Amino acid sequence: MSALRLLLGLGLALGLLLLLAPAVAAFDPNVSVSLQTWSSDRGNGYVGVQVNGNWAPPEQRGRPVQTEFWSEWRNQGNPSPYCHAYWVIVHRTSTGIPVNSDNPESTVVCGPQSAIGLDATGYADMSLYLDVAVDPVTAPARTDRSVTAQLTAGWQAYLGKAISAYVIPSSVREARWTVDFGDGSSRVFGDNGTDSLSATHAYDAGTFDVTVTVHVTGQAYGAFFTPAGDPYEQVVPFAIDITNSATGVSALPIDYIAPVVTVGASPSGTLPGGTAVPPDSAGHDALWWPRGLHCSLYVRPIVVAEGYMSSGGVVIGGGTTVLLSYRYERGTNDAADATRTGSYPAASPIAIQWDTPLAGGASYPVHLVLALETTYADGTVRDTEVAGDVAVTVVYAAVSH
Repeated sequence: MSALRLLLGLGLALGLLLLLAPAVAAFDPNVSVSLQTWSSDRGNGYVGVQVNGNWAPPEQRGRPVQTEFWSEWRNQGNPSPYCHAYWVIVHRTSTGIPVNSDNPESTVVCGPQSAIGLDATGYADMSLYLDVAVDPVTAPARTDRSVTAQLTAGWQAYLGKAISAYVIPSSVREARWTVDFGDGSSRVFGDNGTDSLSATHAYDAGTFDVTVTVHVTGQAYGAFFTPAGDPYEQVVPFAIDITNSATGVSALPIDYIAPVVTVGASPSGTLPGGTAVPPDSAGHDALWWPRGLHCSLYVRPIVVAEGYMSSGGVVIGGGTTVLLSYRYERGTNDAADATRTGSYPAASPIAIQWDTPLAGGASYPVHLVLALETTYADGTVRDTEVAGDVAVTVVYAAVSH
């Protein structure tokens, strides 16, 4: 859970009066200091300090005090949720000298009532009223998850305690929702008119914490002092952020599965009678070719099964495999311009020829080692090598290949 910090407009402050000790004699024996409650016409109660029966407002920047005394509220911490402990020291306006510094008033104020005229900076925690969940918590990488957030029952009732003010229920609205998905990305959603939020998100492999913040605005009643020391009540705006997180969200590792490839080739040349045979793009691991006929043999990978991405046993993306280069190991080759053993670019054909058909329809092996590159859906590139033979049966007459 994360604590929220709240700032209220104008002079809202912190509330319900609980005396830690009874009033004691001040430094000046002629001055009587006491903590009193003032009620507005609407019945809202506020806490203030009276000296000799008159109000002693807190000193505020830009608002000089015109009363005989003014009060200094020293925040001593937070003894419990929505509560603030104070020492209250009263000063004489004409001299600035405290009249009860030896024995300051000691009190705890808790929301939703507030002290009259205090600067409204406070701290509270309403994370218990915001449920954040991710479904499923663990899933394959790059699959959509449901991220939900819900303000739970009673959150508005505790809003007044959190900001130590009398909230006007009809004014409250969720101005915006912000989701930090924990992987470096976030989204902002406008007011959707409800107390809940739903979004989807896909994660790469890893573990993440999802943090949701709802920015709430509204209006509340606050009590203030005139320069003459008279309390009055007015409506002021407020804004508060409520935050909570869902931790331990995980996406399973990604496996890059290599393609299944066999070695193939496509012959090209001119048959007897002048018919041109162009190479095809598919390739074959076994083919026929006429004896004594020059052949340009183009190397082709035969992709039996393309590479793919897997996470948690789920296919989350495909791959595309291409031939980068190949190594040719020369065997039987009767061509006058026969290609030598070596490595060649993918587009370079092998110059090859067979002058003698083998008995019983046996085939000549053309041994190749393919250098392959597979590019996966997320841009990952992996290289593989595949070795194998293309079987060539040499015939006495041209046949379809």
